[in-house]
Amino acid sequence: MRLSEESKEALRRDLRAAFERACALAREESVDLVLIPGDLFDHESLQHDTPELITRLLADLAPARVFIAPGNHDSLRPGSPYHPRQGARWPENVHVFTSPELECVNVPELGCSVTGMAHVHGGVKERLSDLAIPQPPTDISFLMLHGSREGFRPIEKECVVPFTDAELVSLGFTYTALGHYHSFAQIVDDSGLTRAVYSGCIQGRGLDETGEKSVIIGEIGSDGRVSVRRVEVAPRRLISVETSLTGCATEVGAIERIASAVAASGARACDIVNVVLTGSTASGVKSDTLSLENQNYFHFSIDPSRLRPDYDLDEIAAAAGGGSVRSMFVKRLMEMRENLDDAEEREVVLDAIYYGLLALDGRPLEPRDAS
Repeated sequence: MRLSEESKEALRRDLRAAFERACALAREESVDLVLIPGDLFDHESLQHDTPELITRLLADLAPARVFIAPGNHDSLRPGSPYHPRQGARWPENVHVFTSPELECVNVPELGCSVTGMAHVHGGVKERLSDLAIPQPPTDISFLMLHGSREGFRPIEKECVVPFTDAELVSLGFTYTALGHYHSFAQIVDDSGLTRAVYSGCIQGRGLDETGEKSVIIGEIGSDGRVSVRRVEVAPRRLISVETSLTGCATEVGAIERIASAVAASGARACDIVNVVLTGSTASGVKSDTLSLENQNYFHFSIDPSRLRPDYDLDEIAAAAGGGSVRSMFVKRLMEMRENLDDAEEREVVLDAIYYGLLALDGRPLEPRDAS
């Protein structure tokens, strides 16, 4: 999004502010139990003072009990603050699972138990149904799972401990705190009762983590039913707005359409807004000059990489019998594209067609790569 260094540093501060707010919320709500199912930090970019901040804030939650099940990004590895050999000193109210196998911890003062495990470096690849699952000693039982819900896995996400909804529900835990996917999702059983939740990350860090980010406040009633509610703790949201410019004949019309889409997104002044332009544009609309005046957002950017010039490629290729260089060029490259299996290579050829047509027609060449 071409953020300035100052803005990047502000986002780094936001991450800590979100965690601080989450801990403050836990105190305000007088929670008994805090469950963190992995990816509390990213080991590869861990700053030296982050573990101290985490342990200090979690210690302040006492007498609430805190359980951490390391995930694939904060896995148990040499150098990890979780690793026993590092001499990590976690507060007495914090339990970090350090075994790659599921273990159950009884919490008698709360009348419940918590089962979890640590991802070692490289993650856990076994299916949930193939793991040895200890029998909880209490009626109220929690599972902490950093795993991949089948049928919902984002393409960029590593597959770790895959499971189906039916497999998870059949284990019989009262509630499962899920980690790994960075968006909110809730799993209910056949009777409509909440059985598991992905809280998602608490602060968006990129365009794959847009919208409201929150923590989960849960309560178990005397009848054993679980109720949950989301509470937003992030200082700002990342908002992605997609709008088509097809049919816009002038830059003024395009700008008005963009402004309308941004207004409809509900973006606030504190938010980061990225507008993705789609569709086709007439020759009178130059995407590199489109801008909205007096934007009062933390950051505002426009991504024109998915825009296409208003060419009918099929029509141009069909006219190749006339022998024009323009038509023969399009026909030859479209035939080349049809013979390619790789999606990225097909996009490269499509871009080449548009670049070629723009050059042949004397129109400005606009880069198609948003970066």
